[in-house]
Order: sequence, then structure tokens, then C-alpha cells
Amino acid sequence: MKKSLIILFVLFSISIYAQNFEIPGLKQPYYDILEWKGIGALTLSRDPTLTQKQVDLTMVSGAGESSWQQVYNPIAKETFFISEDGGKYAYFLENLELKDNKVFVHQLSAAGNIKVMNLNFLTPLKRLGSFSPSDLYLTDIITTEKALLWMFRHKDKEKLTTIAVSMTHHNFNMYAFVVSENIVSSSKIEDQISWYVAGEKGENCLFAARLHAGKEAGWKVKEFNPKGILVSEQVLEQTGTNFIAHTRVGFGRRGSALLKRSEPNEKGTLVYANGAYYVGGIEMNGTTANLISYKIDGKKWNKVCESVCAVYNAKKELEVGCFRMEEGIGWYVNSARSEGHFHSFTSGTGIVSGSIDQATSNPSRLLTAEFPSKFVVELDTKWLVFDTKQFPTKSSLIFEYKQK
Repeated sequence: MKKSLIILFVLFSISIYAQNFEIPGLKQPYYDILEWKGIGALTLSRDPTLTQKQVDLTMVSGAGESSWQQVYNPIAKETFFISEDGGKYAYFLENLELKDNKVFVHQLSAAGNIKVMNLNFLTPLKRLGSFSPSDLYLTDIITTEKALLWMFRHKDKEKLTTIAVSMTHHNFNMYAFVVSENIVSSSKIEDQISWYVAGEKGENCLFAARLHAGKEAGWKVKEFNPKGILVSEQVLEQTGTNFIAHTRVGFGRRGSALLKRSEPNEKGTLVYANGAYYVGGIEMNGTTANLISYKIDGKKWNKVCESVCAVYNAKKELEVGCFRMEEGIGWYVNSARSEGHFHSFTSGTGIVSGSIDQATSNPSRLLTAEFPSKFVVELDTKWLVFDTKQFPTKSSLIFEYKQK
């Protein structure tokens, strides 16, 4: 697809503290905005009748930086935006669950280039053995530095198998591999754990699962390279933490959040970020619930950040999800209602930003309690602020840059 010329912003109001600007209207109305964390804000426009499904994308980033316009042509009425903080690629997926063993994807690069691919999971899964795509239960879809990654479970009478399928960004090669095999009838704790993506270590992906009891109570971790080869595995003990049980849920623009997948009875969610292991969850101080993050030092977990959970209700189910960010870890806490928390790598006091969607398309919203109800994107020295009440419109969209 041919990329259009760089969009010219029309400045109409300038002050020392704020700079208002607009991007011109297009042929079809603007209807939505998504944040690609670390890249900018992505506005979407299309024919509201869906007679033509083509979607126009406009990237809005920092002042003085170029922005681009691109189009993609989905088949479905709804597509699913998958992205992580600072990734070189994001994706619009036509379907989350496999359809006829396939997923149709639109790959979007940070430079504004789009590639389209219809991925067939049958061949890579056959290399593992007798796994039929129709028998797999999808648990997550995540973009990593090197690949787009799917996680599945396969259950038969004897085994529960956790399977990952990795598709490398640059050439769309697919690699299927077994993360773990567990015995269905076993009473051993290691056979009753649920695996998830905990983070990235260089080019490799880290998978983790909670061990609930026994001498090795804590988290089991396995490290795989982009081609699915096991590099290392270890157990991190839970010593020093006192979390109450929560249901681990997906958070942000990943498959587990969009699919509303959940794993009950987790006592702490393990995350690898900023070159270290962190774990977060809810601990009680009397009747006060606190979201607490710990960082491991040797075999000891040291408390690094804390924030009060106003939403906690002991009579309600407690859900916790996390989103790895350049600045720290974003947390989703849902009990009586949802609440966004941000735990910085450098500050011991967390930010509570208020209500947030589980499948949020605006992760920078976690970084500030300012500009309530507005769409915000954090830039180096400014905030990019947008009022979504402007949608839908064929007119220009008005943005503001506000100094931090």
C-alpha cells in the first residue's frame, strides 16, 4: 500500500504552557483513537455505514516529529489492535480465535508501513505432534521485540499441554513449541499451574507460572528464544510477600484482555521488566488494601512501590492485571470497580489514576491523574491531550500539547 505525504498540522493557538493544533478532516469521519505506547496516538476514520471497510490511520506524535497517514482494508467489521510499549510493530487482527486454522493479520510498523498476511497454524502445530488447532484453547496474544506470540492450552485425558506459537515480525516465519506438559490426574502442585508471558529478556521470552505450596512455593520461570528453544529455567521463591489471592487477568492491548481470559487464585503476579523480576499484588494492612510491588535481590523480595486501593471490597472478586511500560509497571485492579495504578521503577509511591478499562487503548492514562476523562499520551516534556467527545466527526480533530 502506498503511504501518503506527511500530514501538515495547522497551529491555531500557542501559549507558553499549551500548544493547540488540529489535523484536517478526511473524506470519512474520524471515529476512534488508539495509543501505540512509545510511538504516539493513532486516529481512525472510515465509512460509518461500512459499505467500504477501508480504515484511514493517522499517526500523531511529538511536536517537531513527522507523522504519517496510512490505510488498511479489513475484511471484518471489527479488528483487534494488539501492541506493547515501544514495540517496533503493532497488529490489527481480523480474528482473535483461530478460524479454519488461520488468523488474518495487518502488521503495522512504527514507520507507518503495512503488511498483510493470512497465517496458517496447522503446519507448525503438526511439527509438535497430533495437535489439532480446533482442539486448542487460546489464552493470550502478545507482541514481543522479535515476534507476535500466541499461547494455547491443549487438554486430553492424560496431559494439559501449554503451547506457544511464535511468528517473527520480519519474515512471518512461525514456530510452535511446548512450554510445559502437566499430568491432569496429578495432585502435585507443579501439575496444577497456569503459564503466562512474564516479560522479555533480550530477544528471549520469559514464561512464568505460580507455584502455590510446598518448599518451592513461588514462581517457576522458563526462558525460550524466538524459535522456541528452551534456554533456561528456574524457581523464584515467594519469601517476604504476603499477598491475598487474586484472579490474574489480561490488561492492555493483548489477547487475554480482549478475550477476558482469567486465572483464579494467584498470590502475586510475576513480571520481568527493566532487567529485573518484580511481583505485585494486594496485601492487607488492617482493613486497608494496598497494591504492593516487590523487586527481587538475590533470593529476597524487597518492597519498591505501594499505592492504596480504594476499590477493594472483600465481598467482591478481586482481579489484578499488569502492563509493562518503559517508565514502570501499570496495574489494573478490579473489585467493586476498576482502578488504574502505576508503579514507577524509581519512586516508592504509586500513582492512582482512577477508573480504567481492562482492554485499555490508552496506557499513558496510568501515568497521571491529571486531565480526567481525556485521552493522554506521554511525550518527553509534554502531554498530548485529546477529548474523545469530538468523535464521530468529519471535521478537524483538535489536540493540545501541555507542559508537564
